[in-house]
Parts: sequence; structure tokens; C-alpha cells
Amino acid sequence: MSAGDIIDAERAVPMKAHSPEGAGVILACKAFLQRSGWFDRDWYLERCPEAAAGDADPLRHYLTFGVRQGIAPNPFLDGLNQRKVIPSSQATDLPADDDPQLQAEIDLIAASGLFDANYYLDHNPDVAAKGVDPLYHFCRYGWRDLRRPRPGFDVWWYWVTYLDPAREVINPLVHYALIGQVAGYREHPKPYVPGAGHAHRPGAQVRRICLFAGYDPDGIVDDYVVTFLRELSRYADVYYLADCAMQDGELDKLRPYTKGCWAHRHGAYDFGSWSALARDYVGWDLIERYDELLLVNDSSYLLSELGSVFARMDDKACDWWGMQATKGLARTRDNPSNQFSQPIPLNEVKTRLVDGYEDDYLYDFHVGSYFVVYRQPVVQDAGFRRLLDAVRPQKSKLRIIQKYEIGFTHYLIGKQFAFDTFIDRLYPFHPIYTRYHFDLIRDGYPFLKRYFLSENHYDTPGLAGWKKTIRNLVPDADVDMMERNLWRVSDHDKLIRSFRIVEDARGQVVVPKMLNDEEFKKADQETPKFDHWWAFPACAFNNTFAGNERALFEEVRSDPSIKKVVLTRGKNIEIDGENVTVVPLRSPEGQYHLLRARQIFIKHSPSRNLVFPVSSSLHNLINLWHGVPLKRIGYASLDMQDKLRAIGGEHAKCRAVISSSKIDSMAMASAFYPLSYNKVWCTGLPRNDFIVRDFDQLPSDLRVQYERLKDLCAGRRLILFVPTFKADQQDAYYRFSPSELAHLHAWLGDNNAVLGVREHMADQARNYYSQLRGVDTIDLSDRRFPDVEMLYRLASALITDYSSCFIDFMLTERPMISFAYDHDSYANAERGLFYDMEHVFPGPVCRDFPQLMTALERVFTPRDELEMESYGWKRKLFFDHIDDGNAWRVAKRVRQLYVRDDVETDWRL
Repeated sequence: MSAGDIIDAERAVPMKAHSPEGAGVILACKAFLQRSGWFDRDWYLERCPEAAAGDADPLRHYLTFGVRQGIAPNPFLDGLNQRKVIPSSQATDLPADDDPQLQAEIDLIAASGLFDANYYLDHNPDVAAKGVDPLYHFCRYGWRDLRRPRPGFDVWWYWVTYLDPAREVINPLVHYALIGQVAGYREHPKPYVPGAGHAHRPGAQVRRICLFAGYDPDGIVDDYVVTFLRELSRYADVYYLADCAMQDGELDKLRPYTKGCWAHRHGAYDFGSWSALARDYVGWDLIERYDELLLVNDSSYLLSELGSVFARMDDKACDWWGMQATKGLARTRDNPSNQFSQPIPLNEVKTRLVDGYEDDYLYDFHVGSYFVVYRQPVVQDAGFRRLLDAVRPQKSKLRIIQKYEIGFTHYLIGKQFAFDTFIDRLYPFHPIYTRYHFDLIRDGYPFLKRYFLSENHYDTPGLAGWKKTIRNLVPDADVDMMERNLWRVSDHDKLIRSFRIVEDARGQVVVPKMLNDEEFKKADQETPKFDHWWAFPACAFNNTFAGNERALFEEVRSDPSIKKVVLTRGKNIEIDGENVTVVPLRSPEGQYHLLRARQIFIKHSPSRNLVFPVSSSLHNLINLWHGVPLKRIGYASLDMQDKLRAIGGEHAKCRAVISSSKIDSMAMASAFYPLSYNKVWCTGLPRNDFIVRDFDQLPSDLRVQYERLKDLCAGRRLILFVPTFKADQQDAYYRFSPSELAHLHAWLGDNNAVLGVREHMADQARNYYSQLRGVDTIDLSDRRFPDVEMLYRLASALITDYSSCFIDFMLTERPMISFAYDHDSYANAERGLFYDMEHVFPGPVCRDFPQLMTALERVFTPRDELEMESYGWKRKLFFDHIDDGNAWRVAKRVRQLYVRDDVETDWRL
């Protein structure tokens, strides 16, 4: 192409390039590419060698011709545009507030005229309320949350259609302004005009493959899952993947009914399991040999056999189908398109209504993703495969819903694939989470959604009688099996709330109502307090009732003069005693008891443990903490220096904090500033009573845990691995190489030992157990073993990095090893340490894996006299009391706050 040809072609540029508006946009694109450095001159010349003709400017040629052909300005973006999934793609972090690239994007979009500020503010009241510039908000946050920048531009649909759905690398509106608008890319799907749909040959045997997504918080394959897969296996070849670590032997329950079953924590929920199964475990080459692909999850209880479902749907011509369709989400409940009160025939939805759903700000029509079936036309679609392959962990539940639960429906409708549903009407709002659920079951719907019972977020009354209702509808349903799972895995407090929603005599729904913060503060001022009411909130991280608070409770359990109030948080706590009340913290009953309890025992901060704005001047908040800190905590922590005012405000609410020794008292005083040293009670830690107390005197449930652990060890020595929490989670934990894992497991086998992994209660990554699991590894998570003291009692040795558990473990006088692979960065950058590890740790401090294995080789070698003296000296640093009277001492100090007869008693215990 000659220079003259280029000049002639320029006159044909779309967007009216020679108009003021078109010229302005082109100039804005040019300025953006120059500022961002996104234009790769050499790559473009290689891609379009004619751009080098004459004295033409390659950038000008790109803006004139390259954009019209949909070519991106560099190979990376061109790869996205060519719809290639880039390996190892991850979501990127938010740009800094003053990021030059962010400002360049804002300027480009502003010049393009593609952003409607009033529209954005009208549909995002949270942005309007904050007074944030709407375009800035969209460019930094909004597009990542799939918020629409203007009528007609669907961010996620454009992203899926023209970019890489696995990556947050470019704002779709920036891409549209730079490339898509000129190239003629659509902003939203075409009107829905599907074909006749795929029909199976009459009488043909339909071959199905089912990808089943599972999850269980306890790593158990529940009976209802076995029942579900047994039934599914009659109609499909089933492959199962759980998004969790399963206990040993649990997957064996599924082997008779599956072609393959696996479990590992990937964090992408159900769609992540389906994606991994299709992409990595099963493969599209095998999937495409079947007539239908089923994606199913374990969120439903199976009420009846599935034969009638498949029989009905096999006779329908469609490209894909599900059980039922839904229009609406909680946040879109008031949208005009969701204001219908009677079920609408699905055919009317498809022919008359579905196109109008595109006008909703948040597209909220979808076919339920918990049981959906795709036939050959969809399975063969490259875009469908690409979207499923591209599933990644998301930062919020709403993104999962929008990108995947709704996103797949939206994509397939946009591609004109004919769909159908077993329930042939669109019910108002969210039928499987309202009273309509029972109507669906009456019409042959074979599932009961667990979430409907456990969350009941639309306040359906009368669910306490769900078993009777289901028995009336499906007499053969095993509701007792379902109930066992419901109470085991559901949030106990929410389940109780759900079952307490009733309908009064007037037909009005009555929902348990809690006081808001202002109402609570007022009630706190007006409500009488009782000195003998002691409140014990459950742990704010793992919802257990263990540690110091449990041990203190046991000390006064049988004292009828003290009213003990155990405040649960999501888990059922079965505990009894004299004058004991157990109620959910987040409930009217919980607030009632909390308002009246003078003595309240916490283990973290008041705000985290108590939720409600409890007055520290009206209640005694006693911080029992959860151990002797090695790491700097609170006011002394190196990574909290920018939060000192807030931390100090929390600490000032405490009446006292307990400690284990005089040395520990000084550390706690510095950590809990402005609390003074004389408010640190050197009583010892109540939970340590459980380590040294005679076994027969322990609470029965602790003895059961010990015996269960002993059975799991099966005569092998237990090596307890207790790593500390790391702020960077997966990125901070040690990655064992295959040879290191082999070396470690070989040592365990040679020494008749088993490795028990106990990760921190606040840890979400669960990285270590995933790495280390094997036949000689046991999951000792707090969900399985709430009371770590039972692990200490049985363990033959301890491995940790910087967890202060080693201090408690010194009470056993058994050997321990510190695997301090990142010592310098952790001690000097993340938290900092109160004590030098080399001075206080009674065992080898290993800086790398070879040192760890060397230490393990001699871990059971008897200590010499000098080592024994060193161990004893270090133990004395942290324990002023080596007995089982710590809880007694704490209880005495608390009584002295209100029992005046003891006022003269010596408090220096």
C-alpha cells in the first residue's frame, strides 16, 4: 500500500474521523497509547508490514486501519482479542489512586463520550452517597464489579465475548473505546431468536456425562451425597470433585457410583470444580463423546428418583435445559421487570420478555446452575468451553453469581442457543428460596435446597415444620438423613433464626428482631446488670467454645450461684451444668443476656468478640486472650503502627487481661496499652489446666477427642505440626518440593510416626495440609479437634515456625523444633517478636529444610543434663504456675470484683 493509498483510505475511517467528535476520539486514543506505552511499534509493523510503506507513521496507520480490523495495539492485548485463555491467569490488584495508567484510562473514556455519569449514579446509590467521581469509581472499581457505564453496555458480556474472562487486565470500556467501537463490536447480545433446538432421536439411548461439584466443611462424604450420586449413576457417568480436603477413606464411599472422584481445595466453588473436571481431570475430548453434559452440585437434597425428569426433558427439543428459571436477586427485587405476582409460562418468557431483560442495569435472569444439562450444540461451542475453562476464584459472592451463575445463561442466550426448563413456568422472584419451593415439589421438582432452610434470607415463615411438609409431599423422602446434614453443616444461629420465623393469627410474618447499634446502646444504659451473670462468647474466628474461656467455664460449671451464659456463633455448642444458658449471640435472646451480664470474657478484641456496642463502663470485659504471645500483638505489633488509635480504643475497654508469668505480664502490658501493668492478672492461662490435669478429671468431650485422636494414630508417634498465621496466606507459607515431601514421608515411615497438621484458626488457605497429606498425615483442624490441649497431651514432638503453641507445649517437657524458614522477614517486617527465638525456644531453630530434617533425625534422642537445664529455665520464663489451678485463680479474681468479703484478700496470687 502506497502513502497515497493510506491518505485515500483515511477518508473512509468510520466514526466520522474528520468531524470534531471523531477527530477528538482519535486524538484521545493516540494520546492514551502514547501515555500508556501500549502501542508496540515493532510488533505492529511485523503484523502489518504495509504500515512501513513510505513515510507513514505506524501509530497513525494503526489508528486508521489496524483498529478497523480489530487488531490490538500489542501482542498481549491481541491475544485477549483473539479469545485465547492465557495460562496461569490471575485477577490483578486495584491500581493505586494516583496510578498514571488509571488516569490515562479516565481521560480516554471521558474524551470518548462513552460514559454516562448520571446513569451510573442513578443505578449506584452507594457511589452517589460517597460523593466519589463516578468515572473515577468506574475505572478503578466499577468495571471489576461489572457495573454498567451507560445504557446498553454490558461489561461482563463484552468481556466474555471479546476478551479473556479469566483475567482482569483491561477495562472492557477502555477496550471498546480503543478498539471495539471502530471494529464494530457489539455492546450487548443480539435479540433472542433461537433455532428449533437439538432433539434426540426418538427411542435413542441418551448417553450422559455428569460433572459433580462437592464441598463439605468437615471433609466428609455425607449420606445424602451418596444417595444423590447413586441415583445419578443410573443415568450418567459421574465424575466428582470436592472443593475441600476430604478425610481419609471418605471418597471410597463414592467409588461404586463414579468413574472418578477427587478432592482438593481450589477456592473457586462449584464452577471451579466443574471447570477443573472439564479442563484437567476428564477433558473435553471425552466429554464431547456424550449426548449430554450435566453440571450438578451438592446444594440440594434429593427427594425422589430422577427418571421422570429425564423422561420429560428427553422429549423436548432444546440445546440446554435446567430445573427452573429465576428472575431476580435480593438486590434487584424492586426492579420493574421483577414486579410480577403470578407464574409466567416459560414460552412467553422466551418469546416476549427475555429481550427486555437486557435493559435491566443488573442482568438477573438465569436457569438454576445447581442442575443443568448441555447438549451437543453447546458442548461443541468454543465460547462455552472457553468460559468454563476460564473460571477462577472471585473476590465476592456477587461476582460469582454475575459471572458464572447468571453469566452462563446470559452467554448462551446471547449465542441463540434454545433453552428449556423442567418447571415450565417462571415463578415470581426466587422460587426455590420462598414458599413457592413447596409448590415446585408438588409439581414433581425432585430437590429440596438446603440453603432455603438454613439461611431463609427472604423470611419464609413456618420452616420449623419442614419435615412434616416434605413427608406430606414426598412420603418416601428420607428427611431424617437430610436433617442430620442440615444441623451438622449449617450456621447454627441462622438455622435457629430461620425456624423462629412464624406467621401470626392475622397472617403477618413475624421475624425475630434484634436491636440496632443505637437501640442497643440505649438499652445498655437502661438495663440492670447482674454481677453473678458471666457471659462466654464463642470464638470470633472458628466459632468454637474452647481454650481459656472453656476452661474458666468448667471451673464454675457446677456453681449454681453463677449464671453462665454461653453465646454461640454459627456452631451448636452442647454443654450443660448448673444455671447454664446457651443462646446465639446474634439473636434477641443473645442481646437480652449480654445486656444483663456484668462479667464478659473475650479472647480477641471487644468489637470482634461481642459484635454489639457493649459499654465497658457498665460491664467488666475480661480479656482471656488465647495464649502466651511470642509474636508482637496489638499495640506492639510492627504491622499495626498505622492503627494505634483504634487499637488503643479497643484495649481501653478491657477491665483486665490475664498472663502466664511476670515476663508475660510485661509483654501483655505493652501489647494492651493503654491498659496498665496492674490490670494484667498473672493467674496463669486456664486452658493449660487441661494439659496437666489428670485425664479422668477432664470434661468428657475432651476425653472423647483424645481417644479419637489416639485411634487415628493407631500406635504411631504423633508429630504435631502447628504453623502460625501469615498475613499473606498462600504466598507466605513454605512450599515443599517433591523431593522434600518424599524425604519427610520416608522419615515418618522409618520412625513409626504420623504427622498431625493443625493450621491456625484464622488461616483460610489451608496450604500445609494440602501439601503434606498422605497415609501418614492427619488433619487436626479445629473443626475436627476443637481443643488443642488434647493434641499436646498425645503428641510425642512438636514442629512449629513461630506459633506460641510451643510455650504451652513446654508443659509436657517433650521435644520441639522450629522451622523458621523466613525468620528474618517475619521477625523484622510482618509482626516482629517479643523474644529472640534462639534465646527462648527449647529446641533447634531451623532456617531451611535440610536443618529441619537433621533436627528430626535426633528429635527422640534423650536430652543431656545441660539441655534439660536449658529447657527448664526457658519454661520458667513463661510459667509462674505449673499446676491445674489457673482457672481457679482467674475465677477468684473475677469474684473479687463484686464479692466484698474478699476485698482484703491478697491479690498477688
